[in-house]
Amino acid sequence: FVHDQIQNAAYSLIPEDERGRMHKSIGRLIMKHSPEDKIEDLLFLVVDQLNRGEVGKEERETTGLAKLNLKAGKKAMSEATFLRSASYFEAGIGALYDSHWEEYYDLSLELHSLLAETQYCNGCFEIVGKIATIVLNNAKSLEDKLPIYINLIKSLGARNRHQSAIEIGITAVHELGMQWPSPSPDKLRIMADFIKAKLRFEVITTDDFLAIEEMKERNKLAAMKLLRIIVYYGLFTKQEYALIALTQMLQLTLQHGICDESCTTLADASFVLLQFKDVDSSKRLAKS
Repeated sequence: FVHDQIQNAAYSLIPEDERGRMHKSIGRLIMKHSPEDKIEDLLFLVVDQLNRGEVGKEERETTGLAKLNLKAGKKAMSEATFLRSASYFEAGIGALYDSHWEEYYDLSLELHSLLAETQYCNGCFEIVGKIATIVLNNAKSLEDKLPIYINLIKSLGARNRHQSAIEIGITAVHELGMQWPSPSPDKLRIMADFIKAKLRFEVITTDDFLAIEEMKERNKLAAMKLLRIIVYYGLFTKQEYALIALTQMLQLTLQHGICDESCTTLADASFVLLQFKDVDSSKRLAKS
């Protein structure tokens, strides 16, 4: 405590208009004189000093600072210090020029996407929504939008806005070229489609299932991730949504191959069948 007071007293003696240059010089000196194998250990110290330093006017300098903040933010994420990582991503975005989406698209996309992810982990769901709007307005491809879509959907779900989460999920699924029935068919038709899909799995042996090739198409893999989220929130709102999504996931697995979500699909389908008191089918699907 005493040391902190002494430090604050000494710092107060430095004129305010010189502090920025001092912090900037300290950060640069640490980078310049630190061995390469030690710079990673000093990354937070260096970036903290540079962030407190005088803002440079050269584009090369500000872009370099943004990249250092991205690196520091990723390191903080790996240590599960999400408040700290968010501050680095925000500083990185703040260091860029207004035209950064045109000139530094990849850097801008990564900073914003990771900021959304960390703010979701921090429980700052409204901020996630604001970041999502920025990214969705500037992203060039659906592949670039996907991480933001997922974080936005999860942030809505965390606020019990399950219907909104599902609607955004369906929008993203449409963008992937997948069909989603509109208007939603009646419950008997939905159930019939689900039963038809699950029957195809019931006749597959374990060896046949393991022989199915791995899913490789990016759009199909992305669709599986989104449909998995729709299943989850569908179970909280309308079970019809969950059944439609499950049916599509079963069909995608049979037609395009297995992925991580295929395993959860079979588990979810087995759970749904159990709710319908179809114990035998539930067991057979669980063994697939």
